[in-house]
Amino acid sequence: MDARTWTLRDDKMTLMAEISPDALVPRATGPVATVYLLAPPGGRTVAVKVYPQPLDRRTYNGIEVEQAKLAQLRSAPSIVRVESLDDLPDGRTALRMEFCPQALPDLVAGGPLPIGDVIVLGQILSSVLTEAHDAGLVHGGVTPANVLERSSGQPALSDFGLALRLRFPRDLMGDAAYTAPEVLREGELSEAADVYGLGAVLYLALTGRPPFPARTGEPPDGVVLRVLREPPTEVTGRDVPPALSALLQRMLAKEPDARPEAATVLGEFEALLAGAGAVPEDDLDFDDFRDELAAGRSVPLAVVEAPKKKPAKQKPDKVKPAPGKSRKPLLIGAGAAVALVAVVPVVFRPGGDDPADRVAAPPPAVSTPAPTPTAPKQATIKLNPPVDKGTSVVLTWSGPPRLTYAVIVAEQGAKQPQTTLRGEMTSLTVQVSSGLKYCFLVQGTDGVDKFESAPRAIRGATCSG
Repeated sequence: MDARTWTLRDDKMTLMAEISPDALVPRATGPVATVYLLAPPGGRTVAVKVYPQPLDRRTYNGIEVEQAKLAQLRSAPSIVRVESLDDLPDGRTALRMEFCPQALPDLVAGGPLPIGDVIVLGQILSSVLTEAHDAGLVHGGVTPANVLERSSGQPALSDFGLALRLRFPRDLMGDAAYTAPEVLREGELSEAADVYGLGAVLYLALTGRPPFPARTGEPPDGVVLRVLREPPTEVTGRDVPPALSALLQRMLAKEPDARPEAATVLGEFEALLAGAGAVPEDDLDFDDFRDELAAGRSVPLAVVEAPKKKPAKQKPDKVKPAPGKSRKPLLIGAGAAVALVAVVPVVFRPGGDDPADRVAAPPPAVSTPAPTPTAPKQATIKLNPPVDKGTSVVLTWSGPPRLTYAVIVAEQGAKQPQTTLRGEMTSLTVQVSSGLKYCFLVQGTDGVDKFESAPRAIRGATCSG
């Protein structure tokens, strides 16, 4: 039989070119499928997950429906979706997906993640689950191996949906420490089980071990019995916020009804991101960075489409605290609406002369004369030309070593900027609207000096600042 590729496009499966098994390079073996890498000539490397048997039409249809729904979610950029279904010549079925170089177990191999990173990761993943559950989708297997890190440093949740899990039931013993009690007892995959899995994943990220680690000399079913009967050890130490520790305990409750819904979890993580004192002071490295950037910026970034006139004045928004930079690659992504704070004012003039369409830089907060701010150093940070992909823009930049970065995005029609704190990472994928113009700017600090790139535009925008 010929090899076939059914590509998921326009919410439909389309028959595409064949895939050669000889081109597959083994990557990893899981409980059900084997993962390979495929590097087509002149193309990007992708992951190919090969299942032991072909898929029936019902499973094909189920995957098609799930992937179409996932594509419509606002948090879709934080999901690794199926790009195509490939029928190999030997009858096996393969799923072609984006290749992500690391998973959560790789990131915690050297120790727990910083508390700020765990909070941001919780916000991203709970946002994905909230939207998926609202759309009637259950993940069905939230485990550390399915929490991936893209090359850009953004986290993403993979292996979404029940169609394949119903077609290829897996042995739960290997992931028992991250599996909800009701799933171990009855195989019940549900939204509540997703919340449990997320709690267990974040427990690992925060402590470096699962909530129910295997004990020396323990029989194979020992972990299962403890998951069913014992509460997990409460997370303390490392100045873990009590609210975070309490939230994980509730997410890991034995009874599904006792666990919070994903939307509630999301709200609590957003409160941890925004609440003063929620993150230990040692992790709030961005606090001073934010103040320095706000004070050092002498001219606001703007998307300009009309002659400048004297703009009206407006008080700045209150800046919210954000988690600190990591000793490891930061699990932070813009596509899932991570903590965006108004670091600098942004001006957009959509082409009219109505003063209401303009937002100017804020005046000093007090009436006494303020010292003249020191302008940030220009062009030390090099922002490369943005890569416009229609609904997303890929930004990459370079700068002096050991800088902490923030990315400022000015959108046509928006009165306030969007600012994403990036730690020491030098890339970001920004979700954009297809019909709007944008300006981008990167700022950085080493704790002493402030640096700033020249602004970059897409779609004919004119940037000033």
